[in-house]
Amino acid sequence: MIEINEEQSLNELEIRRIHDGLVATDPVNQPRHYAPLFLSLRDPDLRLVGGVLASTVWNWLSIDALWVNQELRGQGYGSRLVAQAEQVARKRGCTHARLDTFDYQARAFYERLGYSVYAQLEGFPEGHAQLHMTKLLPSAS
Repeated sequence: MIEINEEQSLNELEIRRIHDGLVATDPVNQPRHYAPLFLSLRDPDLRLVGGVLASTVWNWLSIDALWVNQELRGQGYGSRLVAQAEQVARKRGCTHARLDTFDYQARAFYERLGYSVYAQLEGFPEGHAQLHMTKLLPSAS
């Protein structure tokens, strides 16, 4: 019998199987070239103090999460992480970037980096809005 199970995690092969299964039925005649993109920010003792979780697909960088430890904020680490993710994405052939943030989080930060809001989801979470942002990536030089 086929079952639906809630999983705490999937291994790399299982994740790849889901992506490959989706691609196999994709009517868009363009290779996805999906690849994860992870950047870490580490202190001298190699403790994780920030990072980016992202991916590249088609010609887009998709930033899923950016975090910098509270005591390091305002020192340029967030901007450097985003710039590094964009640089890697450009090397992979990306020409655009997208991300989501919330009205109570980092809108102004991302706008300073050249991102602009293209859509807003009200009530997510209640009383707030999720902001969908995009940026045209300059060509790699």
